[in-house]
Amino acid sequence: MLIMPNVIAIRALLLFSLCCFSFTALALPPHHSGTFSSLNLGVRFSSIYQKRGVIIYRDFQIDPVISLFFFDDQLAFLGDSIDYQKFIFNDQIRFRTKISVIGDDPLFPDYESVRVGNVNRETTYEWSNGIDFYIPGYNSDYLGEFEFTWSKDLKAHSGNHLNLIGKAKLFDFDLLSTKLEPNLVASVGYADRAHNQYLYGPSANEIGFTDYTFGFWLALPGLADRHYPIVQLVRFGVLGEKNRQGDYATGKNEGYLLSFIASYPVLD
Repeated sequence: MLIMPNVIAIRALLLFSLCCFSFTALALPPHHSGTFSSLNLGVRFSSIYQKRGVIIYRDFQIDPVISLFFFDDQLAFLGDSIDYQKFIFNDQIRFRTKISVIGDDPLFPDYESVRVGNVNRETTYEWSNGIDFYIPGYNSDYLGEFEFTWSKDLKAHSGNHLNLIGKAKLFDFDLLSTKLEPNLVASVGYADRAHNQYLYGPSANEIGFTDYTFGFWLALPGLADRHYPIVQLVRFGVLGEKNRQGDYATGKNEGYLLSFIASYPVLD
């Protein structure tokens, strides 16, 4: 009985993706073209490992970045996820879909002394679908955007999470022939009981707002998609008293995150 919703969701994802592949009239020119369009290798540094406001690992993480892009950069393999994105109205509205692995295990470093008292949630898979609205468009006149994402668990709990992100470009400047865009960013999440009990603990048994972030993102639109924060410094936290005081979130329900990605285009 638990398998059927997952099978239906995956079939729906494949059908929607095929429909998007066939809709090319309003597509933007890609960053790179070709069936195998680009490959980037590098590392990502994160000062802390957190998921939707709750701290998973209390120390820094260094993750390898292996980014494979296909079909004019529309389909991407990003290590722990498979992403597909396509503009569906000029350069103003974009659709995104993604299947990703969700788990508690840190990669490097993984100190037992840091993991003492951590929760060992079941590793699961999540299907996310999103719509991005760019103001006035994804171009040199870009001023900001809104991203709305619905995420559905496919294995552990079948819960749902909604997320709204708003970004506002402060200014832009060139450095070493690269355009940089500092942005103000803020987000808020909303989820059902099944999601909250999985992430925050069994006592987090209410539907409602779950998490927030606010701070700064630095985008490099000439080198990477604006959807991915190349550098970010944000404040994050859990919303809702039952979520904040949940068994898995008590004492780990807020903090600051600094992260950055350094990668090199092997195939460009």
